[in-house]
Amino acid sequence: MDPSSPSSDSQGTPGGVPPTPAGPALGPRLGERLVAVLSLSPGAFRHIAAAPRTFQSLVVAFLGIALVGSVATLGAFLTLVYPLLVLAWLTFHSALSRLFTQVLVKEPPAGGLPSYADWIRSQYFTVSPWMFGLVPLVGTFAWIYSIVLEVRSIMDMGGCPAGRGIVIVLVTGVARALLFGLVVAVFGAGILSIFALDSLLPW
Repeated sequence: MDPSSPSSDSQGTPGGVPPTPAGPALGPRLGERLVAVLSLSPGAFRHIAAAPRTFQSLVVAFLGIALVGSVATLGAFLTLVYPLLVLAWLTFHSALSRLFTQVLVKEPPAGGLPSYADWIRSQYFTVSPWMFGLVPLVGTFAWIYSIVLEVRSIMDMGGCPAGRGIVIVLVTGVARALLFGLVVAVFGAGILSIFALDSLLPW
């Protein structure tokens, strides 16, 4: 075969943009997907996003979060609430990540970006290192590796280089922090106004 002839993987990519890796041949088993994600296999996240929707990613998220949360929090009630709060935070963060990827990536891969639901479901796997959160020394770097996996997921699903993926992660983090600060400020102002009104009214 002539090496200069375009392969089937590169057909349909506009402007000579390098094709996004199609991803490894992953089966429906959760273990195969976890191994592919943790080993930073190119295209693994895009494969997960394109796979039929399942609850496997939720199992991964809850397993990692609940394992750490069961020790980091006190009482059974907090242990159940903590994973829900972190899962809500991760969902919101992933939605912002999808939005900024759409804005900052001018040449998306063939077929476009995954939908918000598929994007979020795939990014749930970025917290899988949290399952090692209780292992001495190794658990210390679990959150750092989660950031690495997030960059890898944006590279896979957004069809962008590592530098652009890092920028998207940083922009997403700053935007999330600003929105969180705005919510806290509005909530705090509401609480203060209630106390101020209470001191002015003759009860």
